[in-house]
Amino acid sequence: MINIALIDDDMDFHPVFCRHVENFFREKEKLHELWLYNSPAEAVYDLKNGKHWDLYFLDIEMPEMDGFELAGKIRKEAPEAYLVFLTSHEELAAEGYNYKELSYIPKSLLEDNMDRTLQRFWTEYHSTYNKTYRIVTDTRFEQLEYDDIIYLYREKNNTVFVLKDREVRIRKSLKAVFDDLGTDGFLFVERGYVVNIEHIVRLVNKEIVVRNGETLPIGRTYEIKVKNAILHFWKDRI
Repeated sequence: MINIALIDDDMDFHPVFCRHVENFFREKEKLHELWLYNSPAEAVYDLKNGKHWDLYFLDIEMPEMDGFELAGKIRKEAPEAYLVFLTSHEELAAEGYNYKELSYIPKSLLEDNMDRTLQRFWTEYHSTYNKTYRIVTDTRFEQLEYDDIIYLYREKNNTVFVLKDREVRIRKSLKAVFDDLGTDGFLFVERGYVVNIEHIVRLVNKEIVVRNGETLPIGRTYEIKVKNAILHFWKDRI
């Protein structure tokens, strides 16, 4: 999931900005979370408490703390984050180079520049951070993006990947595939099912509903661990 923050004291600008972001990621069919701040102090508070975002859009001109000062604080707490400066005065943008920004966008040209900036971010982020599960046999080579895997289930001696648009089978045990994935983003919910936690949309009693609408059981021995994992994952997203 891509995490994006806008820090801008102009509340009227927020819905305009949100529309561009939502449209971009809807076309990409990628999950994202968008957090809106109207105060730099709130963003700094979250930074110091470990709440970091992948991509920050910073208004340069804010009375409480300008975007450059805020960028310096972000660089100290989240050095790998991508920064984009927003400005109504293009002559201020040059200073942004001191903070290794991805781009700057004049607000008057948002319509022309937003998609291009998001695409540049997505290309760089995807090549750096996106994980894939590789299937390699004598006759087959395939890469499955983690983001596209909704859940996996055991089918005799096979593991079946349930993706957004299809299913993929490999002759390997579910436990071995789970170990290969090597991330806490996937969890066993029952002996025969492993779920990508990002695709869980609802938990009711001893069942979960995943993003494609299917309902999966939670095994009794996994119940506490699954609930705790979901609560931990969503604690900053509720």
